[in-house]
Amino acid sequence: MAKRIGKYKVTKRDDALTSVPLGNDGVHLKSEGTVPTIEVTTAGNGTGAIASTSTDTCGSITFANTWADGDTCVVTFANAYATAPKVILSAFPINGSGAHLIEIDTLAVTTTGFTLTASGTAAGVLTYLVIETV
Repeated sequence: MAKRIGKYKVTKRDDALTSVPLGNDGVHLKSEGTVPTIEVTTAGNGTGAIASTSTDTCGSITFANTWADGDTCVVTFANAYATAPKVILSAFPINGSGAHLIEIDTLAVTTTGFTLTASGTAAGVLTYLVIETV
Protein backbone atom coordinates (compact mmCIF):
# COMPACT_ATOMS: atom_id res chain seq x y z
CA MET A 1 0.00 0.00 0.00
CA ALA A 2 1.38 3.44 -0.94
CA LYS A 3 0.80 6.64 0.96
CA ARG A 4 1.66 10.21 -0.01
CA ILE A 5 3.61 12.42 2.38
CA GLY A 6 3.68 15.82 0.73
CA LYS A 7 5.03 15.19 -2.74
CA TYR A 8 6.64 11.88 -1.68
CA LYS A 9 5.09 8.44 -1.96
CA VAL A 10 5.86 5.94 0.81
CA THR A 11 5.25 2.25 0.21
CA LYS A 12 4.54 0.03 3.20
CA ARG A 13 6.69 -3.05 3.76
CA ASP A 14 7.11 -5.18 6.86
CA ASP A 15 9.35 -2.37 8.05
CA ALA A 16 7.43 0.87 7.74
CA LEU A 17 8.48 4.42 7.02
CA THR A 18 5.61 6.47 8.38
CA SER A 19 4.94 10.14 8.97
CA VAL A 20 4.35 11.67 12.37
CA PRO A 21 2.25 14.86 12.06
CA LEU A 22 3.62 18.08 13.50
CA GLY A 23 2.10 21.52 13.75
CA ASN A 24 2.01 23.79 10.68
CA ASP A 25 1.69 20.88 8.20
CA GLY A 26 5.15 19.51 8.96
CA VAL A 27 6.00 15.83 9.43
CA HIS A 28 8.79 13.72 10.83
CA LEU A 29 9.58 10.41 9.17
CA LYS A 30 9.65 7.38 11.45
CA SER A 31 11.16 4.00 10.55
CA GLU A 32 9.86 0.89 12.30
CA GLY A 33 10.78 -2.73 11.67
CA THR A 34 13.03 -5.64 12.41
CA VAL A 35 16.75 -5.06 13.01
CA PRO A 36 18.89 -6.33 10.10
CA THR A 37 21.64 -8.85 10.84
CA ILE A 38 25.33 -8.03 10.68
CA GLU A 39 28.35 -10.25 9.99
CA VAL A 40 31.88 -8.90 10.45
CA THR A 41 34.95 -10.61 8.98
CA THR A 42 38.31 -9.16 10.02
CA ALA A 43 41.92 -10.28 9.95
CA GLY A 44 42.45 -8.62 13.33
CA ASN A 45 40.08 -8.01 16.19
CA GLY A 46 37.75 -5.53 14.47
CA THR A 47 34.17 -5.45 15.65
CA GLY A 48 30.91 -4.08 14.33
CA ALA A 49 27.60 -3.86 16.16
CA ILE A 50 24.30 -2.71 14.71
CA ALA A 51 22.12 -0.51 16.92
CA SER A 52 18.98 -2.15 18.31
CA THR A 53 16.91 0.72 16.87
CA SER A 54 18.13 0.04 13.29
CA THR A 55 15.77 -1.09 10.52
CA ASP A 56 16.10 -1.99 6.84
CA THR A 57 15.44 1.69 6.07
CA CYS A 58 17.92 3.39 8.41
CA GLY A 59 20.24 2.65 11.27
CA SER A 60 23.74 2.82 12.64
CA ILE A 61 26.72 0.52 13.03
CA THR A 62 29.45 1.05 15.63
CA PHE A 63 32.94 -0.06 14.58
CA ALA A 64 35.86 -0.62 16.96
CA ASN A 65 39.28 -2.23 17.40
CA THR A 66 41.70 -3.12 14.58
CA TRP A 67 40.46 -3.24 10.98
CA ALA A 68 42.69 -4.02 8.02
CA ASP A 69 42.41 -3.38 4.31
CA GLY A 70 39.92 -5.91 2.90
CA ASP A 71 37.99 -6.62 6.12
CA THR A 72 34.22 -6.73 5.56
CA CYS A 73 30.93 -5.94 7.25
CA VAL A 74 27.81 -7.50 5.72
CA VAL A 75 24.38 -6.11 6.65
CA THR A 76 21.50 -8.42 5.67
CA PHE A 77 18.07 -6.81 5.47
CA ALA A 78 15.28 -8.40 7.50
CA ASN A 79 13.14 -8.20 4.33
CA ALA A 80 14.60 -8.16 0.83
CA TYR A 81 13.88 -5.25 -1.50
CA ALA A 82 12.35 -5.84 -4.95
CA THR A 83 15.25 -4.00 -6.61
CA ALA A 84 18.67 -3.11 -5.24
CA PRO A 85 18.18 0.10 -3.22
CA LYS A 86 20.39 3.16 -2.86
CA VAL A 87 22.44 3.14 0.36
CA ILE A 88 23.61 6.49 1.73
CA LEU A 89 26.37 6.42 4.37
CA SER A 90 27.57 8.99 6.89
CA ALA A 91 30.52 8.29 9.18
CA PHE A 92 31.78 9.93 12.37
CA PRO A 93 34.17 10.86 13.91
CA ILE A 94 36.57 12.80 11.72
CA ASN A 95 40.16 13.27 12.90
CA GLY A 96 42.01 16.58 13.25
CA SER A 97 43.18 16.53 9.62
CA GLY A 98 39.63 16.02 8.32
CA ALA A 99 39.89 12.28 7.53
CA HIS A 100 37.11 9.85 8.45
CA LEU A 101 38.08 7.23 11.03
CA ILE A 102 35.91 4.71 9.20
CA GLU A 103 37.71 4.06 5.93
CA ILE A 104 35.44 2.28 3.42
CA ASP A 105 36.94 1.13 0.13
CA THR A 106 33.81 -0.34 -1.48
CA LEU A 107 30.08 -0.52 -0.92
CA ALA A 108 28.27 -3.37 -2.70
CA VAL A 109 24.46 -3.32 -2.60
CA THR A 110 22.02 -6.11 -3.49
CA THR A 111 18.30 -6.66 -2.88
CA THR A 112 19.13 -8.58 0.32
CA GLY A 113 21.69 -6.25 1.93
CA PHE A 114 24.94 -4.38 1.57
CA THR A 115 28.63 -5.14 2.10
CA LEU A 116 31.21 -2.63 3.27
CA THR A 117 34.88 -3.41 2.61
CA ALA A 118 37.40 -1.54 4.75
CA SER A 119 40.47 0.15 3.33
CA GLY A 120 42.06 0.65 6.74
CA THR A 121 40.90 2.02 10.08
CA ALA A 122 37.29 1.54 11.17
CA ALA A 123 36.52 3.19 14.48
CA GLY A 124 33.35 5.16 15.14
CA VAL A 125 29.71 5.20 14.11
CA LEU A 126 28.44 4.79 10.57
CA THR A 127 24.84 5.81 9.85
CA TYR A 128 22.97 4.42 6.84
CA LEU A 129 19.81 5.38 4.94
CA VAL A 130 18.33 2.94 2.41
CA ILE A 131 15.92 4.02 -0.33
CA GLU A 132 14.51 1.75 -3.04
CA THR A 133 13.87 3.37 -6.40
CA VAL A 134 11.87 2.04 -9.30
